[in-house]
Amino acid sequence: MSYHPEQPGSRPMPPNYSQASGSQQPYASQGQQYSQPQTHSGQPGSGGQSGYGSQRAYGAQPGYSAQPGYGMPQMHNPAMFDSRSLPEQAYGPGSEQFWMAHEPDRTTAMWTHLGSLIFGFMPLIMFLVKKDESPFVREHSRQGLNAMITNTIVTFGAFIVFGFVGFILALVTFGIGFVVMYAAFIVPLVYCIFYIIAAVAANKGEGYNFPLTIDFVK
Repeated sequence: MSYHPEQPGSRPMPPNYSQASGSQQPYASQGQQYSQPQTHSGQPGSGGQSGYGSQRAYGAQPGYSAQPGYGMPQMHNPAMFDSRSLPEQAYGPGSEQFWMAHEPDRTTAMWTHLGSLIFGFMPLIMFLVKKDESPFVREHSRQGLNAMITNTIVTFGAFIVFGFVGFILALVTFGIGFVVMYAAFIVPLVYCIFYIIAAVAANKGEGYNFPLTIDFVK
């Protein structure tokens, strides 16, 4: 057994525990890790999801009224209303579920059509006044305005045609054939019926598409 004397000025070193116990971190750094609160949002693998309180509420989802076929699309600005995008279920019986019009709008649309029987320009006034306030009133007044323009043009043309025919027949029949000219009044009478039907539909909250009418105003 050999003896190795220590060199002068040297002293024994403490055991190397770091090599024997592995690559352990000091207790101070471990305490920092355990002291950090672990939440659901900070766990690995959770994808950084926020807590249940930050999930979007069901009330923030768009309502069924914004889906096509279930109701009137929600519009923040009624002035952006475009009648050309309306579906077929916006007119006729059962369309009140599409419009969901309030009672004041129904009354206004009804008197728009009834006023056309007394004041022919009533749809024009209501269209200019209400077109940016209520889509329901706008569509009814637009339909009534197009019917008014079409009625005026067709009635004027009918008086010219039947007046000419009546004048020719009057020459042959010694004035009796002149009564044919009154056949031109059939045109405004037909549109009067359309106005009444439209007023009834407006009172029910339904949309009405005037027949025999040209869409001059979109």
